[in-house]
Amino acid sequence: MLPGRPRPLALATASLALAAALPLGACSSPAPPASPALTASPALTAPPALTASPALADATALADATAGPAAPAVPGSSALSVSPAPSASSSPPAAHASPGAPRDIACGTHEAHIKITSSRAAGDLVAGSIGWPGLRTWATASPTTNGDPATGDYKLGAEVKAGAIVTVSIPDSFAAIAGLKYGQGWGYSPAQSVRFHACADSDTAFIGGFHVTGRRCVPFDISENGRPPARVMVSFFAGAC
Repeated sequence: MLPGRPRPLALATASLALAAALPLGACSSPAPPASPALTASPALTAPPALTASPALADATALADATAGPAAPAVPGSSALSVSPAPSASSSPPAAHASPGAPRDIACGTHEAHIKITSSRAAGDLVAGSIGWPGLRTWATASPTTNGDPATGDYKLGAEVKAGAIVTVSIPDSFAAIAGLKYGQGWGYSPAQSVRFHACADSDTAFIGGFHVTGRRCVPFDISENGRPPARVMVSFFAGAC
């Protein structure tokens, strides 16, 4: 071995000592930097609701304005509604009062009447406390002498004994062709049933008459003081009934 050169064993020992003195990894390649930790993406949120543009809104309004009437709902669907029934006020007024609700004609300032002393004659139609002067003679009389056959309206007062209450009614089967035209407060419109209340201190004549279409016999049902009615046939220019 040449002088002045270290020996191989000494070199190896020195290398090991140097390696031990160096920090760990000083001779190694640097490690790649660590990747940043993965973070969860924020939760997906629903996209904002779409809003119609002004032009689209204008087009929709125009379509609604020009569209025809909506198609009728299919029967049985929830959109089907029931029309309200018509009100009683939409019904036409009855031409005649019901026999069950007589028109009350009283001895008062609101009713056309005359206090009289009644006397009966042969041609009068009399039933209890009520009578119509000369009505029996109408069977053979001319309609024009007692009223207007064109309208069927005839004038004749009803005379009722003092204090009496008498109800006169026309049967339902004649209500469309005959009526009792008494009652100033009702404008003397034809009624199917009238209840006369005579003045307590005097016989009373009530102004009025009859409505009868054509020449015919008309039954009058006449009751007094709660008694059952008696039927009297009245001939209006129709001869014997």
